[in-house]
Amino acid sequence: MQKKNNHQWMKISELERRSGVPRRTIHFYLQKRLLPSPVKTGQTMSYYNDTHLLILNQIQKYKQDGLPLIAIHDKISSSFSDTQSNDPKETSTINKDTEKSTSKKNRDNKTRKKIIEQACQFFIEKGYKETKVSDITNELNIGKGSYYFYFSDKKELLFECLPIIFSTFFSEGWEKIRNEKDVLKRFELRAQIVIPVLDEFCAILQICKEALEDSDPKIQELGKKTYLSIRAPLEKDIRKGIQTKVIKPMDPVIVSSFMIGMIESIHYLTIVDNRHPSAAWESVLNIINELLNTNH
Repeated sequence: MQKKNNHQWMKISELERRSGVPRRTIHFYLQKRLLPSPVKTGQTMSYYNDTHLLILNQIQKYKQDGLPLIAIHDKISSSFSDTQSNDPKETSTINKDTEKSTSKKNRDNKTRKKIIEQACQFFIEKGYKETKVSDITNELNIGKGSYYFYFSDKKELLFECLPIIFSTFFSEGWEKIRNEKDVLKRFELRAQIVIPVLDEFCAILQICKEALEDSDPKIQELGKKTYLSIRAPLEKDIRKGIQTKVIKPMDPVIVSSFMIGMIESIHYLTIVDNRHPSAAWESVLNIINELLNTNH
């Protein structure tokens, strides 16, 4: 290791060892201009310095926080724009991304948005496991390199998509539910929102299940968080109904989970027995009323 202009210089093997980042990933970051170019002393010899190490450590931290590469790039560009060496032998490519034009940024944002939109559609239609990155890139007619500029893997994309999928299908009608004071009628209103998008609702539940079974704790947590966001309003209504003696005393967690399962069962009834969802829901609602209503 050498010192020059207050920088500690090292070969890529040393940078790889000290940062814990594989050289293949380091080369990828160089290609995407997340890292400043090294100083070349020969055709196959390059030297890196403590700035490279500092940036690599920061990238790893941002990745752990779940930030996509494009957001990491913006943060890195602003954070390390003043860390360039004054050595005239070094290339001037350090943080050149900060000089990208507004039109280029807009184009990048549009590409990222298209990837997310297409992924949402495929996750709903095919599920998380069956959706491949190549399905998305082929449909959009873009290279995999373009995809990996914005997302490090499919899991990172799921973090972006699942909240969008959820809010897209279930954002409407909540104001009407909030204004309804009768707990049992609130269940009916929820059904009026869910039944028209029953297939999509069950697709979200399936994605939650796949996420919960994933080996990645972050993906498991995302699946859990999404499922709880579905169950929590039901659970809250049940608790309120018990407090006001409209609903029989029982475990709100079990009952709300049971209700979600019953709604999911309607989906299978429509497929296996050709039942109309609305008609099936009437029967399910009668069962729920029998179980919950203190007047029965």
